[in-house]
Amino acid sequence: MRVLAGDIGGTKTAVAIAEIDDRRIRLRRHKTYPSAQWPSLEAVVGDFLGTEAPPRVAGFGVAGAVVRGRAQITHLPWIVEERRLSRRLRIPAVTLLNDFVAQALGISYVSPRGLVTLRRGSPERGGPIAVLGAGTGLGQAALIPCGTGMTVAASEAGHVEYGPRDATEDRLVAFVRGRAGRATREQFLSGRGLKNLYDFLREDGFAAEDPAVAAEIAASPDPAPVIAVRGLEGSDRLCVRVLEMFSSIYGSEAANTGIQYRATGGVDISGGIAGKILPAIRRGPFLQAFLEKPPMEELVSKMRVRVVVEPRVGTFGAAAAAYRMTVTETRRFSTLKTRSRRRRE
Repeated sequence: MRVLAGDIGGTKTAVAIAEIDDRRIRLRRHKTYPSAQWPSLEAVVGDFLGTEAPPRVAGFGVAGAVVRGRAQITHLPWIVEERRLSRRLRIPAVTLLNDFVAQALGISYVSPRGLVTLRRGSPERGGPIAVLGAGTGLGQAALIPCGTGMTVAASEAGHVEYGPRDATEDRLVAFVRGRAGRATREQFLSGRGLKNLYDFLREDGFAAEDPAVAAEIAASPDPAPVIAVRGLEGSDRLCVRVLEMFSSIYGSEAANTGIQYRATGGVDISGGIAGKILPAIRRGPFLQAFLEKPPMEELVSKMRVRVVVEPRVGTFGAAAAAYRMTVTETRRFSTLKTRSRRRRE
């Protein structure tokens, strides 16, 4: 089936024409746009399609809560609505879903080389799977068994207050609260979170700031990649500590999400940051923090943990949502026809 799919985030918007069925997906054409440089999703899709006839069905994963087919994009001034998109793009069927619902739906279409296993665990076949990921913000969702398949539970847990684990994190939370008003999980696990950790550790006296690193950060529109690269190469003590602390917080939150959904099927780490700092996650305190969850040590010890390094997983999931919508409607129509025929007979 030919569908239009989009993965809309605060930093970038990916749009694709996809061919998809129950098991496979192929992106026939794919393009990424810097979100902030465009006035609306309709403008992005219009540019992408050009003179090409659009598919008759489309799915868009959006960074924000979707309520009755409408969403305000987090970190963007865009408001998107299914009916308006359908009308303006001339696509009969349009579905909106939270971006991490799309991430969850897309994982089954990711090839084995797009998944990195951090720990094998002993996953339960058909058990719930927790999905979370840090990028521009922090997204979470869960795949939940439903009948003979799986459904997805959406979440905005990234906007829930963060719970500090020790005296250092008590000071960190107070620091972020003073800066942002609320110390939510997203303030620590996101690109913005890397900068918050860097500023906190500098002001808390962990290490003096290197003037060269300070100049790089000041000159960059996004400080997070500077901090990540310096931390990964080990050239700056402050940045190394940021990645260690970030990894520990990430591991703890991954386990929290797994416990919340009783994710006996595993925990999948997606989002834009994990793949970029994978060496730090592998060698750092991520797994230690993941496993230190009394009295739930036995539960988390059985959880498989994977990092999704396929960058198109959100687009895959948006395409899957469009495909599911069409298949569900076709099956419903077929059932109604069968019932009508039986009544006539």
